[in-house]
Amino acid sequence: MVLIDTHVAVFLHSGDLSKVSPLAQEQLEYHDIVLPELARLELQYLHEIGRIAYTPAEIVADLYGDVGMVCSKTPTAGLVQSAMGIHWTRDVFDRLIAADAIFCDCPLITRDQRIIEHLPQAFSARC
Repeated sequence: MVLIDTHVAVFLHSGDLSKVSPLAQEQLEYHDIVLPELARLELQYLHEIGRIAYTPAEIVADLYGDVGMVCSKTPTAGLVQSAMGIHWTRDVFDRLIAADAIFCDCPLITRDQRIIEHLPQAFSARC
């Protein structure tokens, strides 16, 4: 399985993979795609402030049908415990999305350079 961050979910939903690196596309092709619950919450935030047009429910439903994506089932206690060890960011969304990857011990595809620099299992989605 591979976790995706908020940006990657938006790109997948739009069908525009030109903004996703070939390595990330390969990971998406050959692994089960999982959206961290905190990325789903960040989608809501972005929708509320007008940065994205679709609701998280619409994005998740479309990606469930199109690519078989599922939402993470990481227990809250495990997520918080993993997040407490992350000291390299104060962005709560980034911190908890990274914590999900740590707890699950699986790769995370992200466009966030800070996550890429600090999380060994992070793959760059940048071209």
